[in-house]
Amino acid sequence: MSSKMGNQEASESAAEERAQEQVTDRDEETPDANDVRVTDKRRFTVHGESAAGDEDQEPERPHHNPANDPGEIASEIEQLQSKLKEVDEKRIEAERQVREFNDRFRQAQAQLKAETEEQRMRMQRSFDQKLEATRGDLVAGLLDTLDNLKRAVASVEKSDKRETDFDALLEGVRATANMFEAKMKSLGLTSVPSVGEEFNPMIHEAVEIVAVPASQDNQVVEEFQTGYKFGDRLLRPARVRVGRAGN
Repeated sequence: MSSKMGNQEASESAAEERAQEQVTDRDEETPDANDVRVTDKRRFTVHGESAAGDEDQEPERPHHNPANDPGEIASEIEQLQSKLKEVDEKRIEAERQVREFNDRFRQAQAQLKAETEEQRMRMQRSFDQKLEATRGDLVAGLLDTLDNLKRAVASVEKSDKRETDFDALLEGVRATANMFEAKMKSLGLTSVPSVGEEFNPMIHEAVEIVAVPASQDNQVVEEFQTGYKFGDRLLRPARVRVGRAGN
């Protein structure tokens, strides 16, 4: 029996020596660059989950929720209020610009209307003045005809050799002269007052001065040629005789 125990001890000694030699051989081998060394000693289950009780497992960090931070909530509220204030300011500025534009548009529209009306009135006045001047020139050209008719009537009235037929001709010429003068007056012709009026160099032309009583001093005592006006325009002055009182 002691022989068996000796053999067993010898076998165990030989096995230990071989194991020691294998460890020594592995330590002396040069490591290969392609060798992969696993240093993570964590253990996992068959489902890929980390095994419980692993001493090397890092502790799980709590998830940070900004909604739970009062400081961040206040900061977000402040930012939203700032943006809202900025939007309100832009809206107020836009409304102000719209009102200003509307005011300028209304002012420009009113100014344009006033300028248009003024231009229309100016053109109308210019047209009326030109028309009045043209009519005045036309009437002025007919004054000689009217003068000739009046002179013919006056000459016949002063004649002493008047017969029945001649009187009939006189009445015809007088009627023609009166009708012609009435037509001219309907166009705007008016005669300048003279006899009995105070002499006015603006409408009277003195061709003779005669001595008169003090009551007739500087008055028109006789008219040689009738003066006429067309509206406010003097076509020709009245040619008159003016009285002067003696000293």
